[in-house]
Amino acid sequence: MPAKARSRRPKGDPVADELGAIKRLIVLQLITSGVQAKDIASVLGIAKSGITRLVPARKVKKRSRRG
Repeated sequence: MPAKARSRRPKGDPVADELGAIKRLIVLQLITSGVQAKDIASVLGIAKSGITRLVPARKVKKRSRRG
């Protein structure tokens, strides 16, 4: 029986948890600003589905473009 795969970071690490939260907030800000998820994913080097897992974009309202 193969061993279980370990997660990338240990659970309960407060620094890693805080950095993850900051990353999600920045991605949320980019999505509300109108940047497409595929562009964010390209910059981060992950698949577009990874962005969807971080921030479900369908539930986010985009800002209006008032001058």
